[in-house]
Amino acid sequence: MEEIVPNPDAVAAPIEEIRDSETLLKEFFRDVSDATRDAEVERILSCFKLNPYEFLNLPFDCERKAIPRSFRKISLLVHPDKCKHADAKAAFDALGQAQKLLLDEDFKRTLDFHLEQAKESVLKTWKKEARDDVALRVKYEGNKEGMLEDFCKTDEFHERWKYEGRNYIVELEWRRRKMALRIKGEEKRVTEEEKAELAQRRKEHKEKKEWDQDERREARVGGWRDFMKDKKVKKTKTAGEFKSYLKTEVNPSKKAFALEKDKVLRPDEIKRAF
Repeated sequence: MEEIVPNPDAVAAPIEEIRDSETLLKEFFRDVSDATRDAEVERILSCFKLNPYEFLNLPFDCERKAIPRSFRKISLLVHPDKCKHADAKAAFDALGQAQKLLLDEDFKRTLDFHLEQAKESVLKTWKKEARDDVALRVKYEGNKEGMLEDFCKTDEFHERWKYEGRNYIVELEWRRRKMALRIKGEEKRVTEEEKAELAQRRKEHKEKKEWDQDERREARVGGWRDFMKDKKVKKTKTAGEFKSYLKTEVNPSKKAFALEKDKVLRPDEIKRAF
């Protein structure tokens, strides 16, 4: 390597040129800083929506205290007051939501359980691969625990875990949404059946009410008819009896007339008659 030797004959640059160079250097770093901020915004907005660990750029097995620390670090990069990116506010809000979810004990417990299932799947696949890797077995002299421990520290493991976690969470989310749609459809069916049953009960109640009204109407009409019939019978009977009475009183029988005709009047009765 060639040694760098100061040149004694070199002429110092003017102060104005030095000042301009410092300005260019500051602008360069400022541009790099803006580019870094924009890149971080793009990274956040492209993260897997169902895993808040990815938003905060945290390993899935990190400690709880690392969550707010990572949020503060990344939020300084994408804060809308410091970042000129058009979607800086959206990225900043996504970070806040991710932190809120991970600080929720119930949510974090459920998410960690699913990620642990994904981790076991990754390790199971890796063990099958390591079983056929002769070079790896020779390197660790058959120490399977050492092989597994070192593998869990590699970036490869975390990348596999990240993508397997995505697949696992997506499948669970798909099942959840499918179940939600099924439940929604079942609730809709039950609601429609209840509405149909209610309409049928109302119809039957209305028909029964009309039937009862018809029966009461028929009973009233029948009662009126019976009353009128009895009244007509009584009237006819009374008229007949009255006519019979008049016939008997006004038109005496022939026998009575004969008796009256054949009767011999006394002298005083004849005198009174005239």
